[in-house]
Order: sequence, then C-alpha cells, then structure tokens
Amino acid sequence: MDPIGNVAAGRSQLGDRPSGSLLVARDKGVPLKIIAQIFQKSPYSLLSLASKPIDSVQDMLGKTIATPTSGRALIIGLIQTAGLDPNAVNLVPASPDPAGLVAGQIDGYVGFSTNQGVMLQSRGIDIHVFNAQDHGLPDATGVIYGMAETLTANRPQVVAFLRGAIKGWRYALAHPDDTAKLMVEKYGAPGLNLKAQTTEIIASTPYIEAGLGSTQGLLSLNVPLFSQMIETYRKVDMIKGDWTAKDLCDTSFIEEAQGA
Repeated sequence: MDPIGNVAAGRSQLGDRPSGSLLVARDKGVPLKIIAQIFQKSPYSLLSLASKPIDSVQDMLGKTIATPTSGRALIIGLIQTAGLDPNAVNLVPASPDPAGLVAGQIDGYVGFSTNQGVMLQSRGIDIHVFNAQDHGLPDATGVIYGMAETLTANRPQVVAFLRGAIKGWRYALAHPDDTAKLMVEKYGAPGLNLKAQTTEIIASTPYIEAGLGSTQGLLSLNVPLFSQMIETYRKVDMIKGDWTAKDLCDTSFIEEAQGA
C-alpha cells in the first residue's frame, strides 16, 4: 500500500514512515502533520563488509554503492558536500536484501543498520556501519504523522495512542527477548526469525534512546532536526516550497502524552 496516501484518504488515522517521503509529500501539498518520532537518531547508514570498510565519503570513490531510488539525490548531495565528483561513484538501485554485498556485486549498501544490517549480522557476516547522520545527512525514522484535520478532531485519542506507544516501546526496550517472542509467535508476519528480531530490538535501542529520547522522553519530536532535513532536501531539489519545520511539526501531542 501507499502509507501516506492511505492516511491522506482517511483509511488510517495515523502512519509511521521515514522522514524523506513525508517531506516530499508535504511539499506536494498533502496537509500532514508530524507529531512524534520513534528513532531519535536515524540508523540510516552505508553498510560495507568489515574486511573492506567504507569509513568516509572519500572511501566511496571508485566503489559500487547500492542505494534506494528515493535516497539517491541525498547520497549525491553528501558526495558533493565533501567536494567530490558524484560521477566517481557508481550508484546502482538497491534491492530489499543486501546479499549483493556478500556476493561481491556491490561494495556498499545504503539501508538501515537495524534492518538490513541485522539481516547480515544474523547470517554471521561482519559489517562496518557508516552512519549517514554522523556524516552530515540529517534523517529521522519511525516518524508518526496524520492529517492535520484528523489530528485536531481526535486529539484525546491521538494523545492516548501516543501514551500507549511510549509504554509499549519502554517495555520493548527493557524486555527484548519477550518482545521478539511476541513478534514471532503472535503479532509479526509469518516466518520471522527469533534471533533476528531480538537482535533488531537491541540494535535499535541506542537510536531510540538517543538525544531527546533520554532527556525529554521516548518519541520526542526534534523540530531543529527537521529544519536541517528541510534545508538538505532543498539543496538537492527534492523539495521546493518555502514552508518550515514549524509548519510541518506539532510537538503538543507528544508533550501532552509524555506529561500524562
């Protein structure tokens, strides 16, 4: 399904997406509001084999890097910001599975260290993680959003949902084994691997608890981070409107939920 279109049409009241698609949708006139973020630091990363690590933008030169089509312009912008020629890097479309890294078909894979990175680690493969946010590419993941009108009309329910989400994540981070078991046996899609699910929760914890997650509370909304993202997306022409992070974000819902 189209998660943003689904929420915009009113079939779902809330959604959870990475920030990039939300910024592009807002720029196209979708009246969405961001009200919380699960990951306070994004695990969006360039993954490489530990035996052949890519540890800087300079290291990308001459390499074949698989990247999602939606993030291609951002990677090009990262290369250009470092004063390098994007044509010196062979950027190819990324598949959902990073197996091409092991097969030697690619040198790097742009994805999430808590997802594709865990896939590789659960297969016994040692990887090197080059976190994009640490190297000048602001991003947010697990971003909770809804249509402005729906949020306003259903404020008590939205706050109650966020309050429950905070409790759920607090439990999950404190009990990764139990949570992974619930995912495999009850709530997740068929065929999930217990070890991989446990590893993913543990790997996600420092990203969820980073920054405002520890000082202000889980699911806090970092408006200055979204300001940085908007500026970055404008530089690479992915968005063109003159709206701001304050137009996009509403912190009042998560602040009320945390206070409750």
